[in-house]
Amino acid sequence: MLRREEKFAQVIIASPLKEPLTYAIPPLMQGDLKIGMRVSVPLGQRRVTGVVMGFLTETSLNQVREILALLDERPILDHCLLQLIRWVSQYYLAPLGEVLTTLLPASLRTENQRVIYSCPGEFPQARGLERKILDELQEKGGKSTLKSLARRIQGGGLYRALNRLLAMGAVEAKERTKGQRKKIAELIGKRESLPQERALFSLTAEQQQALDLIQQRLRKGGFETFLLYGVTGSGKTEVYLRTMEQVQKAHKRSLILLPEISLTPQLLDRVEERFPGRVGVLHSALTPSERWAQWWHILSGNVDVVVGARSAIFAPVPDLGLIVVDEEHDPSYKQDDGLRYHARDLAVVRGKLVGCPVILGSATPAIESFENCRQGRYRLMELTERVEQRALPSVELVDLRQVQKEKFKIQNSKFITLFSPPLIEALQQNFVRGYQSLIFLNRRGFANFLQCRLCGFVLRCVHCSVAMTFHLKQQSVFCHHCGARKPARDLCPECGNLSLSGIGFGTEQVEQDLRGLIPGARIARMDRDTTSKRGSQERMIRQWEKGEIDILVGTQMITKGHDVTGVTLVGAILADLSLNLPDFRAVERTFQLLSQVAGRAGRGKEAGRVIIQTYAPDHYAFPNIITHDYKAFFASEIEFRRDLNYPPFSRLVHLRLEGPRAQEVEAKARMVGEELRARRQREPKFQEQIEILGPAPSPIEKLRSRYRWQILLKGKKSRPLLELASQAREILPGSRSTRLYIDVDPYNML
Repeated sequence: MLRREEKFAQVIIASPLKEPLTYAIPPLMQGDLKIGMRVSVPLGQRRVTGVVMGFLTETSLNQVREILALLDERPILDHCLLQLIRWVSQYYLAPLGEVLTTLLPASLRTENQRVIYSCPGEFPQARGLERKILDELQEKGGKSTLKSLARRIQGGGLYRALNRLLAMGAVEAKERTKGQRKKIAELIGKRESLPQERALFSLTAEQQQALDLIQQRLRKGGFETFLLYGVTGSGKTEVYLRTMEQVQKAHKRSLILLPEISLTPQLLDRVEERFPGRVGVLHSALTPSERWAQWWHILSGNVDVVVGARSAIFAPVPDLGLIVVDEEHDPSYKQDDGLRYHARDLAVVRGKLVGCPVILGSATPAIESFENCRQGRYRLMELTERVEQRALPSVELVDLRQVQKEKFKIQNSKFITLFSPPLIEALQQNFVRGYQSLIFLNRRGFANFLQCRLCGFVLRCVHCSVAMTFHLKQQSVFCHHCGARKPARDLCPECGNLSLSGIGFGTEQVEQDLRGLIPGARIARMDRDTTSKRGSQERMIRQWEKGEIDILVGTQMITKGHDVTGVTLVGAILADLSLNLPDFRAVERTFQLLSQVAGRAGRGKEAGRVIIQTYAPDHYAFPNIITHDYKAFFASEIEFRRDLNYPPFSRLVHLRLEGPRAQEVEAKARMVGEELRARRQREPKFQEQIEILGPAPSPIEKLRSRYRWQILLKGKKSRPLLELASQAREILPGSRSTRLYIDVDPYNML
């Protein structure tokens, strides 16, 4: 039986709860409490912070506890962000509390203190409750916490009176994290910037055409997704900036996402140059106090542009008028742990909820994004030439199979393991001429597959067209898409030699060999080992931009958006490593990586040159990399996806079970797989639309002392696929040791 009350609030808290909790609203808060505000609520014996998601007029609960305190004078989450929270929870099969944990800075999930300060001056217009507040502040020495005011001033209306005092300038409010001692400046995150003058130049015809299309949408209003496909160096950033200037003139704000903000200080410089003092920054490298201050600065409307990495898609930007996702193809936009969301996809969802345009930009768009253009879901805009008519770099392939055969005939042959003679000669000449070189080691899939060192053959699954993964313990190779397995052998099936083995090496060895090859060169290495300290990435990039580094060695970090005019040579070592990952996106990622790193060369007046070393020069991806022809690559890859029913022609959900005991994890994975298949057989909607692959050991079968098995669900439509995936949690019996992780639209299944 329903029990009528004056009012109830639905509150989500930062804990793995699927639904909001219901709390009674105290009479003193009636009229002040609004959806999107933070509140302090009781949970068991604790006090926790939650966010109001909605109101109820009645409840079937027998006992309802009251909200303890209101922590904000106004909502910190607007209607569209609350809608986004619900959408993310439903689509990614994640508890609402987990979404809230991802969205809010940690300090906002604790009970912050709001401190009210009286301002100098006379305010005769302050009457009644407003005057009572001012008198209370004067008695307290000019300041008081909001909680203290609420205790001393009874009767309701406190928050409305405070808002009126804030509007007339009689008081000011500052947020202070409980226990925080240091005062946080309003503007934070000061970065070393290179002195620049704004370059005044005319747009190319293609840039202007793209800008005109976006401006038409801005004038018309409403949501639309644009894919800005432009070759490297074609001026995509300038289109972003000029569009954001138009948004600013309309008194709205812009949000631009970057794959990794600490690796792109150059773009930040350009944004801050266009919008001085009006730029907010959000990324994982900020300290908790910095992130807290930036978050409030953005919420207060003090910035016109927010620049951030993946999590900035949840930034509380008021009057949002534009969302930009630069390098939209980059896998960094997919969160691989915790809440496994994809920021690019959420950008499109948020744009639709807000009703604003979304621009996705890339020289090598994701296959799914380009297919969305073909299907009319996105509007395609193309930039086919570099600015100032600069030539794209020339690309050469070096066949490492031939180099290995001739290795022992060459002087200094100890370096031939990593560097081919053409690359060695090019590096030496480039150094003598005073230009910079970039050496890229594509080391994803390090020693995970078997390859013949003589003929280049890679052992692949006959069912899935992906490399099979070598498991040392079982002395077998597995396909982690369909579960196929066979014994591992040293004998190469292609050439008949006993030369099938795992390969791989790291950037440190590359750096050491380069010092032997080119004495006197200033060489730096950019990887996780050398950039782990705060600010180290940006310092190295600044040195690179200033010409203080002759040769930079790195992994995927060095492929992201750097525009250094002194770079005329790029070398890619073992370029085909990522081709052999047990992943249907392996070829696409290889094409994107090599195309992006090649695009770092020749951005100044001097022409660029790219040398790619590979054991698979005949692979279908390389001719398109040489000619910089994304469309030809897309035409080949989309047919492969169609034939095997992979995205964008299907949707995937990845189920992974983990636990400390190998046999227990395997047994539970098989039990879950069998029950899912049984339910699929019983339900026509599942039987017709969903394919179940596995269970099989994860490619990295043991990680952090935990064993891992996986199941892959493949289907045409999202709804039945998500429904069956959610049932996996019901199937798995409760266990403290074995856990189930669900990843919708997975990007990393290693």
